[in-house]
Amino acid sequence: MVSYIESSIDQVVQVITNEGRVFTGFLISFDQSMNIVLKDCIEKVYSKEEALQLLKMGVYMIRGDNISIISRIDMDLEENLNLDEIKVDPLPSMKIHL
Repeated sequence: MVSYIESSIDQVVQVITNEGRVFTGFLISFDQSMNIVLKDCIEKVYSKEEALQLLKMGVYMIRGDNISIISRIDMDLEENLNLDEIKVDPLPSMKIHL
């Protein structure tokens, strides 16, 4: 996992958190606990009733223990999406059993 994260530095990534929140931004840093820092971060807020909302977060840190998925983004595909047509239920929170 560390080599994937290292190779993603200065790339656009999408992060899905345990709470179902979705963030996109340039990965600029991470540490041994997999805490990450995104630059030009945008939170994507999904709703079944309204079009996708994009909230500008700027520089944003996400704790490693709150990350479910991290993936690089194909910007050509991302830029061709019609965001006004995306109306879906938000992702549910993960249930963590210890």
